[in-house]
Parts: sequence; C-alpha cells; structure tokens
Amino acid sequence: MLALNAGDARHPRDGRVGHPRSGRPPLKAAPRFPLCRSGLVVALLAVMLPSVAEAQRTDGPPEPPAPDGPTMVASPPRGATAVARAHRIHTPPVIDGVLDEPFWADLEPVTDFVQRDPVDGGLPSERTEVRIAYDENFLYFGFMLHDSDPSGIRANILHRGGMIGLDDHIVIGLDTFRDRRNGYIFEMNALGTQDDAIFTDESIEREDWNWDGVYWSEARITEAGWTLEVAIPFTTIRFPREEVLEMGLLFFRSIRRKNETVYWPQIPATYRGRYAQASQYGTLVGLEGITPGRNLQVKPSLVTGAQKLGAVAPANRVGEVGLDLKYSVTSSLTLDLTLNTDFAQVEADNVQVNLDRFSLFFPEKRDFFLERAGLFAFGDAGETQVFFSRRIGLENPILGGGRLTGQVGRLSVGLLNLQTGREGEVGGANNAVARVRADLGARTSVGGLATNLAGDRTHNRSAGGDLQVRFLGSSSLDLWAAQVWADGAEGTPLPGGTGAGSASLRLRNATWGGALGYTSVGEAFDPALGFVRRRDQRRWSGEASFTPRFEGSTWARQLTTTLAEVDVRGQDGVFQTGRRSLDGQFTFESGDGVGATLARREEVLALPFQIRPGVRVPVGSYRFSTLTVNARTNGSRPLSGNAAVSRGDFYHGTRTEMRFTGGITVSPRLSFQPMVARNAVSLPVDGGDFTTHVASLNVKSALNRWLFGDVLVQYDDLSRSLQTNVRVNWIHTPGSNLFLVFDTGVQTGELPEPRESRWERRTGVVKLTYMWAL
Repeated sequence: MLALNAGDARHPRDGRVGHPRSGRPPLKAAPRFPLCRSGLVVALLAVMLPSVAEAQRTDGPPEPPAPDGPTMVASPPRGATAVARAHRIHTPPVIDGVLDEPFWADLEPVTDFVQRDPVDGGLPSERTEVRIAYDENFLYFGFMLHDSDPSGIRANILHRGGMIGLDDHIVIGLDTFRDRRNGYIFEMNALGTQDDAIFTDESIEREDWNWDGVYWSEARITEAGWTLEVAIPFTTIRFPREEVLEMGLLFFRSIRRKNETVYWPQIPATYRGRYAQASQYGTLVGLEGITPGRNLQVKPSLVTGAQKLGAVAPANRVGEVGLDLKYSVTSSLTLDLTLNTDFAQVEADNVQVNLDRFSLFFPEKRDFFLERAGLFAFGDAGETQVFFSRRIGLENPILGGGRLTGQVGRLSVGLLNLQTGREGEVGGANNAVARVRADLGARTSVGGLATNLAGDRTHNRSAGGDLQVRFLGSSSLDLWAAQVWADGAEGTPLPGGTGAGSASLRLRNATWGGALGYTSVGEAFDPALGFVRRRDQRRWSGEASFTPRFEGSTWARQLTTTLAEVDVRGQDGVFQTGRRSLDGQFTFESGDGVGATLARREEVLALPFQIRPGVRVPVGSYRFSTLTVNARTNGSRPLSGNAAVSRGDFYHGTRTEMRFTGGITVSPRLSFQPMVARNAVSLPVDGGDFTTHVASLNVKSALNRWLFGDVLVQYDDLSRSLQTNVRVNWIHTPGSNLFLVFDTGVQTGELPEPRESRWERRTGVVKLTYMWAL
C-alpha cells in the first residue's frame, strides 16, 4: 500500500514550510500568386526597415511626454544593469500570504516597475513592492501589490494550471544559468493559485506551461491591495554549482480590470517575447553558499479501473503499478525514468470537424512529453514537425524508458528513449530521439536532431540541423533541414523525395513587422515520429503587419493589421494553392475587440477528395473569396464571449461558418465554457448541401486550490457521438495527486445491426501518485 505521508514537513495549508530534503519539498501550371512579381511584401518591408532599426535605440531615456500626455518613467531599469538583492535569513517565514515576519520590513524592496500596457515606458498606476530572501533550502519572495480599489481585484481561478491570466496575477522569471535564453516561469494570482513553465530560446509556447514545479504560495486580499508569499525550493530549479551565484530575474504584474501590465526590469514592446525575453532580465545577486545537490524524486503510481468498448466486448479491467523517477545527474542535467507509464488522467481532445483534404493537428497533452518540450521542438509547429510526441504510445502502451535533458556548458541536450508494447495489430517499437543545441553568441544557436523508430521488420530514421539568429528586439532568422531514411514492411526503401527544409526571416518591432519564408517538403517526407500536414510542396510566404498603439487614449488600445500571401507548388513546379489575406483586429481600452479578415484563395485539385461520407469534391481549379468578422469581450469578466461569422465561396459553392465560445464565471468555485460551431455548405455535387454542428460544454468546479474537477461534454452531428469526460484532481501533497477519470461515448444516430447498445465506450479509472523527494 502506498504511504500518504513522508518526512516531517508540514503541509502548506498548515502555513508552514518544511525541509525539502527531509522527504517533502515545501514545496507550423501558371503562376496565380506571383509573390516576387507582386512586390507586395518587398515594398512593405522597405517602408518598415527604418522603424525596425529604430528598435536598437531604446536604451536611452524616453522622449518627454506631450503636455497632458502619459507620465513616463525617466530612467527605467533595463537589462542586466537592473539589480535586485536577495538577503539571507536564518528563520523561515510562515507561508500564509501575510508579510508579518520582522525580517520582511527590514529588506529593501524592488519598486521601480515600468508600465508596458497601456503606455510603453509609462509610470504604473499602482505601486508594487517585492522583497527577496533565501536560506539554504528556499528562495523566498514577498509581494505587496498595492491597489486603490481592492474590490476590483480579479480573483476567480482556483484550478492549478488554469487560465490565471484572466485574473490579477504576478510572474517571477528566473534565468538560473544566466545564459539569457532559457528559464523558469512561476505565475500566481490573488488567490495564490499556481501555474509554471520552462521556456527555451526566449520563446514560450502553450505546451511549456505543462511543467509542474513544486513550490509554495499563499495570497491575501487586503484593504491596501493584495499580498503574496512564495517559497521556491532550490531542488525545484537547476543552477550551476558556484559559491557566489547570480541569476537572471524578472517580475511581471497584471492589473486585470485596467488591462495594465508592469515589468521589472523594463521590457519594451519592441521585445514581443514578454516575460520569456530572458536577454532583457535583470540580475539577482546576493546568493551565496547555495548547493544544487543531486536530488532524487521517486513517484510511484497505482492505477485501477475498467473499460468497456462497444456493447459486445467484455470489460477490460485495469490494475497496474507504475514508477517515475527524476534524478539530477549533475546540477544542470536531469534524468527522468518511467516504468509502465499510464496517462489515464490526461484531458480529452477537443472534437474537430475536417472540411479540408489535409490532416488535423491535435496538440500533445501528456505531462511526460510536455516537460522540456521546447528543447525537442524542430521544424514548423503544426505543419512540418520532425518530432511530434503524440506518435508515441497513443495506439499501444508505453512499457518504459527515459529522458535526459539539461545543459552541458553552452550545449543544451535532450535524449529520449521509450519502448512501446504490442496492442492488437499494432506491434511494439523502440522510439528514440536525440537533440542537441549549441549557443553561439548572445542570441544565436545551432543544433541538430535525430529520431529512430525501430519496429517489426521496419525502421524509420530522420536527422536534421537548425539555426536560429535573434536580433533587433523580436526579429529572427530561422533555418532548418531534415532527411528521412525509411524501409517498408518488406525492407524496400520508400520512393520519392524524403527531405524537407525551411528558411524564414522575420523583422519586428513594436509597430511594424514583416516576414519572408520558403519551405520545401518532399513527396515522401514521412518521419514516423513526426507530423507532416502537407507533403510534395514548395511554399513561398510573405507577411507585413502594422500594429500601432494608441497610448494615452481613453478608449482605444491597439490596431493590428496584417497583409499576408502564400504560394504553394508541388516539387514539379505545378501550382497547387495560393492565398492572400488582409486581417484587421482592433482592441479597445476595455479589453474588448472587433475584427475582420478578407481572404482570396485558389486551389488546384489533381485528385478528388472526400469532404464528408459520400460527398466528393472533383478534380479542378477553384477560386474563392471569404469574409470573416469577429467580436470578443474581455475574458476576465463574469460573462464573456467570442463570436465569429464567415461567409464566402467554397469549391464552386458556398460556405457559411459561425462559431461562438463563451465564459460564465459564477464564482471561483464554478464556471462554464460553452462552445457552438456551425458550418453550412452548398456544393454543386450530389449530396453537396449539408450542415455540420459541433457543441461542447466545459464545466470547471473547485472546492479549493487542491481539489478541483472538469466536466467536458462534446457532440458533433457527423459522428453523432455524445462524449463525456469527467476528471477530478486532488493534490493531496505538492507534486502528488489522486485522479478520478470517467470517460463515455454514446451513439445518438441510427444504429447499424447487430448492435445491442448505444454505448461506444465506458471507462472509469482511479490513479494515485505520491512523490518522495530524497
């Protein structure tokens, strides 16, 4: 039986911080769209370049404001010259959100925050104070976030990893190796609810937020604003073994009702990476005598439950024990081992209806693959990815394997090896990935990736290299190329071009942006551990954008306009697809917005494709124009919504699409997110008049920050399947969970014979995990 207690550390709900080493940390024929001939992007880039160059002149003091204009910070703290000091303490604080320990009052706070929204470089409307302390085990932060109207503080999210950005919240960014490109993010709202991320190369993606670090936070809303206490164990982060340690540091605050953001140090709007812009972090000094240690985390799991597929098949009972182990090989290298891996607790995919001839992309949601996912990224996300972790273990079980990630000097290293077992007709295979990236200069990196899938009488291997150069604030040059070597089931090499590559140049500052790109994908480029949405293509793309900010306005915040063009041809040079679009989005000072997109598209079909069962779009050349309008409200309000309507030509016919997503927050303990989408299609073919509907309702409930659940109900009238997924998560100690998962599918349409039941599946699973920190 698994023990539910270890060590002498007390639970954070008791308000005490325990000792981390005592067992528990405190825890993408004739030329129809001739890109170069049009000169569209080239002309706009020529206009844009002077403004991009201006991005380099942001280090001096800002221009004095016009009379009655916004108040600007005269000498804002910038980059590594901004220094914050941590002070050693000998008695740990009670992490309860109350800064009542005497030492807090003795520490000099960081107060020189700088506004970024609504006025870049402006004086914050509210005062923020941050004090920093440490002992041999923890890094402590004490926040005093003043607010002239405490009743207006937004605090509604109790789910760990929820949409904390909709609330008043703070972010702590730590570049622990001071490489000015990678780091940790710790995010907390005015309820103390946590989210966290590990980012790579000054870029933070959605999947990066699936890292779950162990640390403590408690917050209180007071008459003066809100306070927050944070304790981050040194065992949660990786850092070099140095007697005198310095780290990159960033603080970010969002005052949600004002749509105001403030930073320390200043990160101008020229830098669009926001709080992942590690090259602009300040410096944390004062840490001495801190040792990273080679800590060991052991996390066993117990899974029990049953699954019944269809009406006839017998129930499959599940009873398994798994083990995850995390070990710091060095202060900067971490080894993860997994045995009998189970993902029963992973949330369900959202239903999508495909009215195109290319594959849909479903994002990875499994925690084991999401941690340090940015390190393994290679290719164009959602379009041509040489490694895509959803290829592993979705159709057959993962028996076990390991992952080694971290830093070796100026090298970032990632090694992954997993063995999958047989499941029905799907045979087992060994899945291996190796990734290395070297830092060249301050914002340049070069790297390589190799993958290998070895199965029964077949193999698929890929290898490639990439280069990224970041400059001029948010500008970059990105290059990558890869090759696949594969055998079929009889050992015959696959025919056709098996290589792919891409080059893109992006120039951006706070107001202007532009990009040029070229991608080539061979007709047989098929990495078994990757995702390729479209093969046999040579794609040229260009983009120009204008994003003025209306600083000082009482009602307008920003206008974003983007002009884009894409030209796709086959490897034989024959035209396939062209698209031009003009998009405009306007954001009000209130956080609401409206927008419109006008698109002109051409498709040449060399083969017919099935758009829905029994309905085929014939070979031919098609041109269609589409207009889309949308409106959205501020998502932090108790009632919010986002609606879009699209109407236009569609394969010699018409298509009208309507979509609405909403948010209803009853309280921090209960919220609803409904979604409805409708497509009405009319095509000049047999059965070409049809509609599709997708509807879902996500209900989020929480008793507190440690016990919460989700109910996701989805329906589409193409499959006529009503799907329900229920997940309950109890964080019984930090890093340890009890999951209850129920998943069902019910067929609501006409039943084919000889089915006896409308049930497609019924699953019930209980998963218990416990983490020991040794």
